Amino acid sequence: MKIIGPIAGIGYRLRPFTLNKPKAFLTIGGKTVLDHILEKFIDTFNTKLELILIIGYKKKQLINYLKERKYENHFNITFIEQIPRGYKEHIPYYWGLGEAVYLSHSRFKNSKTITPEDNKREGAIIFLGDMVPLEDYSYLLFKYYESDVDGIITVMKVLKEEASSYGVVEVDENKIIQKLVEKPKEFISDLAIAGIYVFSNNTLKMLFKNIKKYLDQRKDDGKEISLTESLQDLVRQGYKIEAVELKKGILDFGRPSEVLKGNKVLIERKSTKMSEFSNLNIIFERSWIKNPVYIGENTKIINSVVGSYVSIGDGSYITNSIISNCIIEKNVRLNNIITENSIIGSNVIIDGIIKDNLIIGDKSVY
Repeated sequence: MKIIGPIAGIGYRLRPFTLNKPKAFLTIGGKTVLDHILEKFIDTFNTKLELILIIGYKKKQLINYLKERKYENHFNITFIEQIPRGYKEHIPYYWGLGEAVYLSHSRFKNSKTITPEDNKREGAIIFLGDMVPLEDYSYLLFKYYESDVDGIITVMKVLKEEASSYGVVEVDENKIIQKLVEKPKEFISDLAIAGIYVFSNNTLKMLFKNIKKYLDQRKDDGKEISLTESLQDLVRQGYKIEAVELKKGILDFGRPSEVLKGNKVLIERKSTKMSEFSNLNIIFERSWIKNPVYIGENTKIINSVVGSYVSIGDGSYITNSIISNCIIEKNVRLNNIITENSIIGSNVIIDGIIKDNLIIGDKSVY
């Protein structure tokens, strides 16, 4: 089993937050989204699997971060670059998720399957850089190995009015996928594709062939190559793909409203207690903390109200402020701020703002 992670994309829906870093570097509860994802794999497997990362935007940041965090102790890491199809205002854009997944095909060329067991064992798990499961992958792998399916796609129920923003699936009474549609204009299903896939070796090779067909047809002014079309081709070709809802759910960090929902869930699981302030060198004066919150090391909170559902990164300094339901990254300076439902990047300085729903990129000054 290999792991494929297409994490080359820009994260346009989180701009300007993602102007200076990949979307997988959003930090919540002291960890990046990428950390949350990879730690789930470490918790699941007791062997060192190959981790194939498709990188592009801010690729050096990603490579250096993984080395600094010593992830090579847990994975055999292979980096494959997705080349930009062009640039807009010096920002690269790519040929989409379909191409990103296809780029991993070279890592499967020499794999040969003999038995059905080998076919499943020599397959792959594909994850997206903005989807975090709330449990490890044991349940998903159990479903994959113990059933006669060729693959599994995780799904999550979404509101009917939001379904058009996702790829969705229609299933039969046994949860076998009958149809996949990318961002349907008319309502088809409330089961949205949740960004984790498991495929057998033979299924994966056919998926690569399907994607290549669309890549060969692409034009310079054409749209991105989606993955959903090639998955639909698998269904037409008779491959048996099951839709699976994870028992504890999955968090979507691809859009601001979902990021803040995910923040709530993660902070409820790991909240910083006042009894920990001394060990973490947290200075707390004339302030009120409403749990759950996460507060990083070497942080100062003076004459402020913080919480609930606030994540604050290391080394931040907050004075004379009222903050709730926010993500604040490391080394941030906030003074005279009242805000709710905001996402604030690292090394930001803000003085004197009363405004909700802020999204502020790294190194900004207001």
